[in-house]
Amino acid sequence: MGDSEKAVAPTPARVETGALPTWELTALLGLMMAMSAFAIDIMLPALRELADAFQVSETRAQLVVNMYFLGFAAGQLIFGPLSDQIGRRRPLLVATAGYGIAVLLMLFAPSFSLLLALRFVQGSFASGLRATGTALVRDSFRGEAMARILSFAFMVLLAAPLFAPSIGVALLRWGWRAHFAFMAGLAVVVFVWLLARVPETLPPERRAVQSPAHLWEAAKAFWAVKPSLAFMLVLGASYGVLQAYLASAAQLVKGHFGLSNEAFAIAFAGGGLAQVVGTIINGMLITRLGLRRVLPAALLILALATTYLVAVSSLSEPFVVFWLGVLLMFFAIALIFPNANSAALEPLGRIAGFASSLVGFGSTALASIIGTTIGQMSAGDPLRFALGLWIASLANLLVLAWVWRLGWTRLRRASD
Repeated sequence: MGDSEKAVAPTPARVETGALPTWELTALLGLMMAMSAFAIDIMLPALRELADAFQVSETRAQLVVNMYFLGFAAGQLIFGPLSDQIGRRRPLLVATAGYGIAVLLMLFAPSFSLLLALRFVQGSFASGLRATGTALVRDSFRGEAMARILSFAFMVLLAAPLFAPSIGVALLRWGWRAHFAFMAGLAVVVFVWLLARVPETLPPERRAVQSPAHLWEAAKAFWAVKPSLAFMLVLGASYGVLQAYLASAAQLVKGHFGLSNEAFAIAFAGGGLAQVVGTIINGMLITRLGLRRVLPAALLILALATTYLVAVSSLSEPFVVFWLGVLLMFFAIALIFPNANSAALEPLGRIAGFASSLVGFGSTALASIIGTTIGQMSAGDPLRFALGLWIASLANLLVLAWVWRLGWTRLRRASD
C-alpha cells in the first residue's frame, strides 16, 4: 500500500484501550449522567418537606439546589486537569465514592448549614463524574462512534426532567431522606461497576503533566480573548435563568399557584420536553443558518419569553398562562447553551482543554450567583421572579452588543 493510500485510511471507530463493550460503556455513562441530573430534579418536590424538617423557610431551602451547582463549578477546575495527569480510573472511583459518602452523610445532617456544605461537596464530585466519564469515552472511541455514545449520554441529561420529579414525588411517601438514600444507591451501583469492569483508558505515555505556571499562562491567554469571555458571561447568565427556575419552581408552582405534587411533576416535565424539542431544532438550524445567526435569535427569544413572564405576572394570570412563558424560556435556553459554549471555545484551539474547564467553571459559578440572587429575592413571588429573569436576559443582549462592537469576526481570526 502506498503512502497516499495510508494518508486517506479511515480512523478506526474504536481505540484499543481495553475499555468496555460499546453497549456497556454507553449504559454506564448514561447512569453517571443520571446521577448528576437526579441530584437536582428529584429533590425539587421535597423542598417544602426539607424546609419543615430543618425549620427554615422554603426560600432558604432553595439553597440546596444553588449550593450543588456552586460545588459543580468548583469541581470542574480540579477533575478535568487531574484526569489528564493521573488517568481516568482513579478520579472516577474517587468522584463516585465522594458523591456517595456526601449523600449518606446528608441522611444524618444535624443542621441545615451542614446539609448545604455537603451539597457543595456532592456537586464537586458530580462534576468529576461528568468530566472524567466523558474523557473516558474520548479515550476509547473516535468519530461517529464517540458521537453516538456522547449523544445518548447527553440525551439522558435532557430527558431527566421528564421523569425525575415524578420519582421525587413517589419517594416523598418515605420522607425527604429517601431522596438522598436513592442517590446513595445509584452511587453504590456505579462504584461497583467501575471497580469491577472499567480499566484505565489513558496510558502513562499519553498523560499531560501541566505545571501551575503553564496553567496560569493559559488562563491569561483565555482572559485576553474578549469575545470568549463575553460568551462565557452569556452562558452564565442564561444558565442562571435556568438555575433560578430550578430552585424556585416548587415554591412558585406549589406555593403560589397551589398545584399538587403530581401536577408540579407534569408541569416540570413540560419544560424538559420544550428543551428536548429546542435541542433537536437547534441541530437543524445550525447546519442551515450557522451559529452567528442562531445564537442572537435565541437570546432575543429568551428576552421575549422573560418579558412575557413579567407581563402575565403583573396581571396575576393563572398558572397555564404563566407556564407558556416558561416553555418558551426552556426552548430558548436549549438553543443558547450549545451555541454560546461553542462561540466561547471557538478562538481557543491551542488551549481548548483548559479553556473548556475555565468556561465551565466561570459560567456555572456566575449562574449560581444569579440563580441564588433571583431565588432568594423573589421568595416565591412570580413578579419579582420574572423581573430577575428579565434583567438577566437583557444583560445577555448587552453583552451580545458588546461582542458585535468588538467585531464577531475576530473569533474566526483568533482561532486561525
